[in-house]
Amino acid sequence: MRKTTSFLSLLFCLPWLAFAPGRSAERMPFIRKDKDYALFFAVNQYKHLDNLNNPIQNARDIAREMEQSYGFQVEIVENPTIDQVDQKIAEYRRRFSDGTYASDGQLFIYFSGHGIKEGANGYFMASDSDPARPQRSAMEYDYYRNQVNQVNCRHILVAIDACHSATFDPSYGFRNDGRRFQRKGEEQFDRILANHESYKARCFWTSDGQGEQTPDRSNFAYHLLEGLRSRKYAAGYLRSSELFSVYLEQASPKPGGGRFGDDEPNSCFLFFPESSVKADPRRYEARQRDIDAYAALQATPTIAGCQQYLEDFPGGDFRTEVAALALRLQDEQEWQFASLKNTVESYQGYLERYPDGKYAREARSRVDGLRQAAGAQPSQGRAETSRPSAKPPDDMVFIQGGPFDMGDTFGDRESDEKPVHTVTVSDFYLAIHETTFDEFDAFCDATGREKPSDWGWGRGRRPAINVSWNDAVEYCNWRSRQERLQEVYAISGTNVTANWSANGYRLPTEAEWEFAARSRGKKEKWAGTSTESSLASYANYSEKVGKDGYEYTAPVGSLRANSAGLHDMSGNVYEWCWDWYDSGYYEKSKNSRDPRGPDSGSYRVVRGGSWDLYPAYVRCAIRHRRTPDGRNDRLGFRLARAVR
Repeated sequence: MRKTTSFLSLLFCLPWLAFAPGRSAERMPFIRKDKDYALFFAVNQYKHLDNLNNPIQNARDIAREMEQSYGFQVEIVENPTIDQVDQKIAEYRRRFSDGTYASDGQLFIYFSGHGIKEGANGYFMASDSDPARPQRSAMEYDYYRNQVNQVNCRHILVAIDACHSATFDPSYGFRNDGRRFQRKGEEQFDRILANHESYKARCFWTSDGQGEQTPDRSNFAYHLLEGLRSRKYAAGYLRSSELFSVYLEQASPKPGGGRFGDDEPNSCFLFFPESSVKADPRRYEARQRDIDAYAALQATPTIAGCQQYLEDFPGGDFRTEVAALALRLQDEQEWQFASLKNTVESYQGYLERYPDGKYAREARSRVDGLRQAAGAQPSQGRAETSRPSAKPPDDMVFIQGGPFDMGDTFGDRESDEKPVHTVTVSDFYLAIHETTFDEFDAFCDATGREKPSDWGWGRGRRPAINVSWNDAVEYCNWRSRQERLQEVYAISGTNVTANWSANGYRLPTEAEWEFAARSRGKKEKWAGTSTESSLASYANYSEKVGKDGYEYTAPVGSLRANSAGLHDMSGNVYEWCWDWYDSGYYEKSKNSRDPRGPDSGSYRVVRGGSWDLYPAYVRCAIRHRRTPDGRNDRLGFRLARAVR
């Protein structure tokens, strides 16, 4: 997971992992009858805007979970007008003031629908809100934030699932650069309960943290519901910050959060399970031993250490991760042995044990080299394509072109992946891995550019991050000049045109990228596999944090390649493509050859997903967009070249 901003790290006082309880654990049954309330505003139908499909169903699903699993008294206001929003908030203010609702209780308020931004102000759009005059017809966050703050309820959490919801943040426009920092240290659970009883909380979550667009099919709502359904309340409750840091932060776009109004230091918003079970200190002690053992193994990974963990913790929470780590370490050990002997037999022995191992491709290449040196015929590898007459460039593979079905072939329901349509791509070369910091830093040194930050995660063979589309095309031209090739891009200010007959380096088109990710157009859901249970061996993505030993980006080539020989096409970092983004472009590119996207636009396509996303968002078919000057810790690129 990406670490929270310095601003957020001050605001959220909640630990992540389970912890050992204090002595007062035995006296803590959590009785919350008639103290927790949830109010939902969800809008599908609009008078002045396009209708939406999902907000009301999302609200119903979340409300049902909060009612059934956490004992909240819930109310959903569907398709409210702005007057109905006003009246309902005023009604809740009265109920908490006159004692109808417990003033020492909790109130969760959820808004889902359209949102807009005008100037520095953000607005949630009710069913009758007019985007032409939002000040008079929509819910202005600055005003309603104050209204909510004045509700006579000790703990309030506001969640907004709408475009530009980041503007609810009272510090919007004054944030730092968005870097994440480590979570704060752990507290004893009874201290958190004491703080909860003593201090006023005013917290908020927003479905975007930087003023970005939020999709109708909300990733924010998906991860919130996932967190509520996790049933992981080791201390007898689920913390709002745990929901945020473990679940919501996996959403795309990256959500925001913080505190507002009369919030007091050390306050918190908690979700108490309906069962109100009493805490068991022994449970925490066992959990802490499991965590400590796994942390020690991550610090010093050994095969023996993995075996010891699996023996000591037969029901441990990290058994899957440790088993995968043991396999990787064994792979490395076998390869070192094979390389040391450097014989056909040693490499064949490695391949017998690890036919899809990290070094399988290199092992086959060395077998061929040793046989050719001895005058024998090279072995028949498992390559599925013919090779061009010219030798492929270093660190690139030849992708033999052909027709394929592009788009959502697995029925994952993203509208911009439809319709599935047949396109044909020509032969091309594509880099085996994403462009690394080593490679991009050389470009910066040669051109006097400032090097992009790695956030302290490491440079070298990690993929370059914080690289814009504009940076990537300039790198392509520089790399072409270095190797005395024709430059592909003509750059004039912000205008970039491509000479597709040039033999230099360039970004892949969106069609080329998907064709290559699918191992030359196969019906593969992810790059290398269609089975989620095996995805962890091919892709660095959020559910796999810790499984490959890398919390953020992984060094290129750390995981298995797809059958085209390409690493990290799913996950690790988003990869810039040449094309302008158009959500309806697939309807226009049916039965085309070498489609290159619209002639103009506001966003460029990025593909493949990144290290902090769930499997659904690192699929081969999924499409994302970013402005050409956009930079963040999830954006990188890989090189393509024409076959000449």
